[in-house]
Amino acid sequence: MTRITMQENSGSLFQKNALSEQVIDILMEWIMEGKLLMGDRLNANEIAKQLGVSRMPVREALFDLEKRGLAESIPYVGMRLVKLSEDDIKQIYMARRALEPIAAQFACRNLTDADIEELEMLQKEYERIVMDSDSKPIESYRQNRRFHFTIYRISRMERICAMIEQLWDNLAFFKLIYGHSLLDTEESRKQIVQTHYDYLDALKERNEEKVFRLFSENLSRRLTDLPYYVDAYAHDKKIIEPTEEEALALR
Repeated sequence: MTRITMQENSGSLFQKNALSEQVIDILMEWIMEGKLLMGDRLNANEIAKQLGVSRMPVREALFDLEKRGLAESIPYVGMRLVKLSEDDIKQIYMARRALEPIAAQFACRNLTDADIEELEMLQKEYERIVMDSDSKPIESYRQNRRFHFTIYRISRMERICAMIEQLWDNLAFFKLIYGHSLLDTEESRKQIVQTHYDYLDALKERNEEKVFRLFSENLSRRLTDLPYYVDAYAHDKKIIEPTEEEALALR
């Protein structure tokens, strides 16, 4: 029996993981662009054929989407993108509103100057992405997540952070769909950026009460202004073709 050492196998593992991550990126882009919508079936063979890759990285990507709460495996049906009702989304936001202000409050107690510097760097990059009208919504989504979870990590409340992360994963599909609507005007972009600066200012002041209030109020606004449109989730089935850029990225 041939023994494969970690060193001998590491290169192929990294390549495989990188390929599955590229497949995930493309699937996320298709979600953002409305090519894939809630409830759509995800056939690994079809996707692999369309992208010109083997089934393995596609299956890994689909499994990862399932872990993130974006897809689900249905007996006798197969893998499909999740369906979230308006009530589902409201419940998730209510749970986030209960947990995230607490994590932010405790982060305020543990915050160091180095933490502030890191958050400022993340915020500058977030502002650059948001204010660039040519940037993709998925970029702002990811940078926003980095900013928030850096704050929550500082709280050192690992169990609460794990629950928050699960809620974000469950909500990811919805946020990917409507996220671009929050960036459709320069004024809305400025407001989103300012919300982060308000968080930063309160954190710098080590003002726990203010931090708690700001996070709570922002999530309450999300509940009030929930942009759930049923029509956005229905479409005629069509063959999805990768763009030239997507095809090149997978070669």
